[in-house]
Amino acid sequence: MSKSELEQIPGIGSNMAQHLINAEYPTIESLRGQDAETVYLKDCSYQRCKVDRCALYVYRLAVCYADNDGKLPEGKTNWWDWKD
Repeated sequence: MSKSELEQIPGIGSNMAQHLINAEYPTIESLRGQDAETVYLKDCSYQRCKVDRCALYVYRLAVCYADNDGKLPEGKTNWWDWKD
């Protein structure tokens, strides 16, 4: 299986990339302008269960990454930096 471009995003490995693909976000561009909460809810819907909330934090980072051409705010380069 080839590596997804989503894996360029910090904190996104093959497993999280597959979550995004299943939730209909197959590319970095597809995340641009999205709401991370909506991405999370689509992931939950696809999996038919409540996904660990840590995934929401990853999606917040991923959307910011997509919206800012791969740049993240200083001090917000890890998924745990995006917690509530």
